[in-house]
Amino acid sequence: MIKIKLTYIIFLFAIYFGGSLYAQEDYIVNHSKFMQKSNPSYFGFNSLNKVGVLYNSLKLNEYDRMDNKYFFGSLTFEDQGFSLGIDMNSFKIQTTGLTTNLFNLSYIYKLQFDNNTFFLPAVTVGFGSSQVNPENLIFEDQLLIPGSINPETLDPLAPNISSVNYFDLGASFILHTDKYLAGLTFKHLNKPNTSYNKETEDEKPVEVSIQGAYEFDLNPYERRYLPRYSYLYAYGSFTKYGDALKIYLSQDFQLGEFSIGLSQQATSIEAFALNNVGVSIGLAIENFDFGLLYNFPFQSPGVVFSPSMFELFITFDFSIYRRNRRGQFNRLQIDNYY
Repeated sequence: MIKIKLTYIIFLFAIYFGGSLYAQEDYIVNHSKFMQKSNPSYFGFNSLNKVGVLYNSLKLNEYDRMDNKYFFGSLTFEDQGFSLGIDMNSFKIQTTGLTTNLFNLSYIYKLQFDNNTFFLPAVTVGFGSSQVNPENLIFEDQLLIPGSINPETLDPLAPNISSVNYFDLGASFILHTDKYLAGLTFKHLNKPNTSYNKETEDEKPVEVSIQGAYEFDLNPYERRYLPRYSYLYAYGSFTKYGDALKIYLSQDFQLGEFSIGLSQQATSIEAFALNNVGVSIGLAIENFDFGLLYNFPFQSPGVVFSPSMFELFITFDFSIYRRNRRGQFNRLQIDNYY
């Protein structure tokens, strides 16, 4: 097994799991189709009962990558006017033995303002667990001469490295019609301690995110040059996490059963920089929605780290059997509320 210097491990923690560039929930690239990662109120959207799985692989360098497995499910209790949502994430970096697992449970209440306007407030309780294999760490006092490593270390930090377990609290809401959507999310309200060092604390800062979307009908007069149900779904989110401002934009073209999308991710820390540009394709077949995405690195040297990423997902909608607008494929539907 490859061993890595402790300084490199700390660098990875700061970059991938700290607040400077990415938060763990941002490893889901396709925010527009998995909006519950940005805003858990989305679990109650249109009172849908859905499940889905996603896998993505993030390239760290030419030798190593991080694998991410994600599962979600939503269930609506129509008579009581609320929905429940669960999602689980599992991250693993092979060479370091770093494994992180996240579990969230969300409660979403439905309020109807008029025939077309719905308000979905939510609260979320989460649990996180992260472990690193100390055997994969090499401390500075173990480096004797080039090519020689002392198997023992006297570094006082070594015995203090341990696994991390923490609870997390969040709140959110979504306001939407069949044309637009607006949302607000607060995460890490309790500022959980995520330090691997038992003698120090490393609190997650409160994360604040706003989301917005609008859906355009590209073929309102049913012209023959486009499929009957053709839409453009424009989505954006702006997230403040620590000192970083993260921006995500996407444009999804739904052309009948098929979809093609573009996405852009940018970060502002000391300076504004474009991180990644993504391309996605999808296919909707009855209850199933299939999709894949590739995120191309768009590097700004010295400002941000821009990994490449491949993402694959499948979702299954149980609600489609009782919906009265099957096959229309637009994203901001409200038919299942009634």
